[in-house]
Amino acid sequence: MSADINNAFETKQAATPVKEGAEPSYPYLVYESQEDLDRLEAALTELRKTKTGSQLIADATEHQTPIRLDKAMRAYGSYDEVTNNLKLNANNDENRMVGTLAHELRHAQQFQKGILLDAYLDTPKTYIQNQAAIEADASATSCAVCYELALQGNDKPLEALRQKDPHFVNPFQNAAVKGGLADGSAYQAAFKGWFTDYCTRDSYDILYIKMARQRRSNCTREEEDKKFERVVPVADIVEKVCTSNGKPYMSRKETEEFFSTPDASTVSFERFNNIYANCYQKFDLKYSDMENEMKNKLGLTMRPHFNFMPRAVVPEPLPIPTVESRQAQAAEKIAAAKQEKAAESKPKIPMNVILQKRGNQGK
Repeated sequence: MSADINNAFETKQAATPVKEGAEPSYPYLVYESQEDLDRLEAALTELRKTKTGSQLIADATEHQTPIRLDKAMRAYGSYDEVTNNLKLNANNDENRMVGTLAHELRHAQQFQKGILLDAYLDTPKTYIQNQAAIEADASATSCAVCYELALQGNDKPLEALRQKDPHFVNPFQNAAVKGGLADGSAYQAAFKGWFTDYCTRDSYDILYIKMARQRRSNCTREEEDKKFERVVPVADIVEKVCTSNGKPYMSRKETEEFFSTPDASTVSFERFNNIYANCYQKFDLKYSDMENEMKNKLGLTMRPHFNFMPRAVVPEPLPIPTVESRQAQAAEKIAAAKQEKAAESKPKIPMNVILQKRGNQGK
């Protein structure tokens, strides 16, 4: 899936050269020049410094996912689940490329887990919500990689990500500072933050209409009869792919509550009309009462263009703990644990001895 629909042209920085003739560290890199190889290797090197990034690369290696640069694309990056190809915009700068690579590798990981999205067979609500869920999760994962690098002293990829997407980066960071990496609450904060940017949501509504049209052009007669019927509960998708430390970072109840809010079932005005045009014959939608028909039969309601939607209130980011401060905290915990252990190891005076001493003192 596309990391972003908007343009992504930024100033490039020089990557550390890779020795010519050396084998790529990732066996499925596709490159046309030494410069391309250097830039791809630089991004992979940064990801390998993190626990999250290392796992993403390991899974992509297992599934033989090709990674290449593309000078012609407009998005920051893309992953095609049909061909298992990952592309990065060659015009990205090196710091932005780190977060984008993490984002797209997460998409590869998601589809490796067996999720199925079909813009023509799925109900519009099913596809729109599931598409949003996997995008929000990939964005949270890019935060995780960049935050882990920031903890190591390199905050440039995180700041590059924050420059465009503070609405999910800041919530992630604030939860992570409070321990949210361990319990998954940082992922959940970024996941929910993604939905507060209506410009991005409008972009993916547009993408849905495009995907439905493309899919229609090569569907079978049997698929034509079943179009827009398949229901894939978003809670199933979230449970399968939205994980941290090996377990879902949102419970099924939390997911169902989040996606049952009125806002989670809205589409932009223009796309609302596109969906009506695609579905009115299939579901016998009456034009005279379009909004109620779409709500009652498809579960969708209309929202204004993003220019008329409220801007997200982005929290100020909490300071990231420095290496020194984390070492000091660790030292304090070790000292406290030693004191507690020492207190536990002191011999305990039997109660009868204590009572005898008190009796002697009273004489």
